Amino acid sequence: MIQFGEFILDEIQARLYCQETEIALEPKLFELLILFVNQQNTIISRQDILAHLWPGSLVTDNAINKLVASLRKVLADDPKKPQYIQTVPKRGYRFICQVNLLDTSQVVDRDPLINNEVDDGSAQQHSVRNKVISGVAFLLILLLGSGYLWKIVNNNNNQGAHNSYTKALTRAHGMEESARMHPDNNHLYYLKQDVNTAAKNTRYQLWLKNIHTAQTKQIDIGNTNISKIIAVVSTPNNAITHMLYLDKQRGTCRVYQATLTAKTSDSTSPTMHWQQNHERLFDCRDKRIKDIDYHAGRNTIYYTAQPQNYWPNQIYAFDLETKKHSFVTQAEPVGWGHHNIDISPDGNKLLIMSTTGDIKTQLQVLNLRTNEITEGVKFDYLVTEAIWHHNSEHVYYYAAPPAEQIIKSDIQGNNATLFVSASEYLSPQMSLFPDGKNLLFSTKQNNYGNSWLVAPKNINESVNIKIDNSTVDDFNPALFHQSSQYFFISNRSGRAQLYLASNEGKQAKIVSNFTQPYRLSYMALSPNDQHLLLNVDNKVYLIPMYDLNERSPLTSLKEEQIIFTNESPIISLDWLSENGAAITVVNNGIPELRVVNLLNRKAQPLNGKWSYGLTDSKHPEYHYLIDQQSNTLYRVASPTFSDDSIDKLQHLTNTQITLPSGFFLVKIDDNVLYYGSDEKGSVYLHAVPLDTKAQSQKYRLNDFIGYDVNNDNIIVSDIESFEGDVHRTMY
Repeated sequence: MIQFGEFILDEIQARLYCQETEIALEPKLFELLILFVNQQNTIISRQDILAHLWPGSLVTDNAINKLVASLRKVLADDPKKPQYIQTVPKRGYRFICQVNLLDTSQVVDRDPLINNEVDDGSAQQHSVRNKVISGVAFLLILLLGSGYLWKIVNNNNNQGAHNSYTKALTRAHGMEESARMHPDNNHLYYLKQDVNTAAKNTRYQLWLKNIHTAQTKQIDIGNTNISKIIAVVSTPNNAITHMLYLDKQRGTCRVYQATLTAKTSDSTSPTMHWQQNHERLFDCRDKRIKDIDYHAGRNTIYYTAQPQNYWPNQIYAFDLETKKHSFVTQAEPVGWGHHNIDISPDGNKLLIMSTTGDIKTQLQVLNLRTNEITEGVKFDYLVTEAIWHHNSEHVYYYAAPPAEQIIKSDIQGNNATLFVSASEYLSPQMSLFPDGKNLLFSTKQNNYGNSWLVAPKNINESVNIKIDNSTVDDFNPALFHQSSQYFFISNRSGRAQLYLASNEGKQAKIVSNFTQPYRLSYMALSPNDQHLLLNVDNKVYLIPMYDLNERSPLTSLKEEQIIFTNESPIISLDWLSENGAAITVVNNGIPELRVVNLLNRKAQPLNGKWSYGLTDSKHPEYHYLIDQQSNTLYRVASPTFSDDSIDKLQHLTNTQITLPSGFFLVKIDDNVLYYGSDEKGSVYLHAVPLDTKAQSQKYRLNDFIGYDVNNDNIIVSDIESFEGDVHRTMY
């Protein structure tokens, strides 16, 4: 054990404590802390950090800056008045705190944070001490645990990863994304935005960079809104450039073809003129486009979309010659459906990523000449993107999380080799470099943080109070009903885990230590705070509170805890009394309410066609249902659950409140209805009193992905910052 300041570091067990509270650290942060502590009062250069944390890899300065800043935040260290990490200008960093070896007898057991009324014997029965795995062992287990990565480890045909390197093409502050190379192999087109302009609903900027001279210019596009660059093509002499782009704002969706001409004759650094008479190719307001691609040889746009704003995604084609849409030959979509596609360079095959309700992606290939479909590899995880290799035979795809790697294999997953290993989170924006051998890819870091939109009175009367967050995603908070605590999900330890925090400002404590890469999403606490409904990989688990404590973090989920699973996506969880769960799934584009009787673990129907079931913990005598067709909110007497059935609905009352089309994340607390909406390019959280005479409220947010309400206090997970860069491979 090592002690420095208020912290105790257990290097062997890979644990960090502060005042007897364990602090979860991402693997890279822990490695950096070890490097500093073991070289007290020694200048550590940026090159030293690279050599120790990313040996043999190319890493941007921005990644090092972020890592050091994140470690300072964990240690509550002010860079202007450092107690731990001192910046040595132009030389590196120095760890200046006194470091002492600590007798392990001085370390005492830590008490759990959760204040449950569970006897000690019950807690001990469910307590299993789990050791945090060191960075190297963690990586080995990850590789061994993935069947496809195991092929990579044992495959000797991976010399390509050693004969090349990657290079960052953009490094500016903010998000650079949607990159496409011009066919001349010189000019990179990309979009740029930062969180400040995003909050003000400012459009993306279009930028052009000569990747050989590094000259970068912004292209004046006037009032045009570009959400995604679909393709960049040119005339044979490169005098005229055509850009196909998607304008997808909230409430609008259009696809255009624009023309750019060079104002100057300098081909190495042209000033491009954006012609204002661009052509609208088609309107897509009746669909929610997920992915879109274009092939110049076929002069056809292929895209995947949700036909009614709900899953499953289906595949469509638009012929630029005939200006007609067509439905592409495809297997019957289920679950999330066919969410991503890529056209082979030779134009003969369409690569399809299809994901069912089990969150496992199947690769499919549609032969565009014969309309025959061939099934490829089925992964045991969600693949957000895969694209064809230049040879139209092999494919590139992302490895299983938390690895940030791009894998190359054939369509069946055979002969897999490691192609790219990144030190930052990969973004699903791969495209081929037009030289026949290289690849463009992007990295992205979205930082969602929890904050009080309306804070408890013991904190402050003001709004938008930031909570102690990590530099990665903290999201989907779930407030306790009977105490000042709350759960949330965070990636701060390297993969999604459950954390427990308190309104009183105590540091969050980890209550799960899953070794599997679970996809954690919606949560809902029972009205008595004794059970948690948790959606994991599209399965709903009922977890007793005694399983969630800091002393013995939950390491795995049990099959017997599953109360509901479905091939269709789950989009909402709530309670209908202590013995009933309300679960919304999307079936063939329509949200459907499924009620699970927790006494017999059976999903049972309610009379009527409903999309959501809601509870108000302050008024348990009533529950609420939303009509599937009209979005009208109804109040109903609390249904009674028995071992055999659910009583029929009684005393159904129309509240005279109708939710708008496209609403999401709906809740009720203390006779107030809450829901999210997209309006004219902005995201809002609404608070509508069920007493229609009272005044409604509307909160504008950046891009929130979760919230919860209790006693009129609102906690939200909203985006705080984002960064992203465009990279290329160098073969």
